[in-house]
Amino acid sequence: MHKLLSQIHNSLKDTYIIWMFIAISFSLIYIYLHFNSTDAYQVKSNEKIIYYADNITEAHSKLIDDFNDTYKGQIKVVPINLPFSQFSTNERKELLARSLRSKSEKIDVFAIDIIWGQRFAKWAENLDKEFGKDFLDKIISPTKETCFYNDSLIAIPFVADLGTLYYRDDILRTLPDYNDVIKEINNSITWDRLIKLHKRLKNKSPFYLFPAEDYEGLICSYFELVLNQNRNFFDTDSIDLTRIESRKALVQLYNMIYKYNLTPPIITGFTEFPCHDFYIKNDGVFLRSWPTFISDYEKLFKDSNSVKDYKRAPLPRFNNTETTAILGGWNLMLAKTSKNKNEAIIFMKFLLSRESQQYLFEQYGSLPVLSDVYYNDEHLPNKELLDYYLKQFKNAVNRPMLYDYTRISDIISYYIHKALKNEISIDKALQKSTEIINSKQVLFK
Repeated sequence: MHKLLSQIHNSLKDTYIIWMFIAISFSLIYIYLHFNSTDAYQVKSNEKIIYYADNITEAHSKLIDDFNDTYKGQIKVVPINLPFSQFSTNERKELLARSLRSKSEKIDVFAIDIIWGQRFAKWAENLDKEFGKDFLDKIISPTKETCFYNDSLIAIPFVADLGTLYYRDDILRTLPDYNDVIKEINNSITWDRLIKLHKRLKNKSPFYLFPAEDYEGLICSYFELVLNQNRNFFDTDSIDLTRIESRKALVQLYNMIYKYNLTPPIITGFTEFPCHDFYIKNDGVFLRSWPTFISDYEKLFKDSNSVKDYKRAPLPRFNNTETTAILGGWNLMLAKTSKNKNEAIIFMKFLLSRESQQYLFEQYGSLPVLSDVYYNDEHLPNKELLDYYLKQFKNAVNRPMLYDYTRISDIISYYIHKALKNEISIDKALQKSTEIINSKQVLFK
């Protein structure tokens, strides 16, 4: 009895320590969110201040500086940097939600993952009057539907993303039928053919990498395989992950690691940036990523030839299907609590200008949401790349647009992550996910 009580005490103590660690971590991050950049900006008394929360790259900083110069003495944008290299998508979601829930005055304009719209709608200003039909007609179609909630415009598209396969061209050139292989890859290679290609290559580098930590990035890889088989999989009254498409998708990811040895188990601890680092430093052959991968890491390449070795292609697919790629990207929202809404709208329209969209594409690699950039800039650098992605948008699929999507996503990523770590069976993972989702429970990780 004494031993049992001791075990219970230790268990409760461990739980308390874990929750204290989580609370302290979020407190520190919360402080970071509110004060990481404000002090660096000298503000004049007659200037209206706009706090802008996003992943602030050098390209974003340049646009902010240009805006501040243009509106000097009238409006000053103060960036709140939430870099992808430090915060996962899930962490950014919680940071923003906590700040908005507390009605902070330190956020006016903020970027959300396109799938968060319904979750954040209650904190966002309606934008119907500021961005009407004339504006929306200029936006590429795949991104528009992510900005509406209850028939109201609650966000505007900012930058687009699309699931992309990268491969090392120099490694594949060692194959005698290189041209045939590349043609097959560029037309979306099947998983079966990819596995056979792995057997042919003598290269011992990691063959296929994707981030598989318990977070939204894993959901993207998983949903791509589900929706590749059935684009209407989520068009039902309830979610049933025990269905054949869902099981086949998870079996495929699992077998990549444990059956075919294409993917090292270490990826179950990787979000995007660690996965990219591992891919580059270990001469990986294939990588599932996003359009900004090369621009994110260009500075790490030793010379310009290294950049040329990385090529893009559509994602792999199952037999007798059309390739699919999760549509990603970031939308802009205006906080209801903003005290300078008119000035915030001016800044948002500046970011959605043709010049800003084009600059972000050229310098950062993010895909524009303005159709003008795709169709009317024949002499734009990397026009070939724009044309490539414009064609690939036809393969875009959305994650399910559900009010409680983030709750559902958290549950699914938790259990499929456990399955990929061999901590739970595939069938058990899918069964538990389905049960908890449909019981409306919230999963506390």
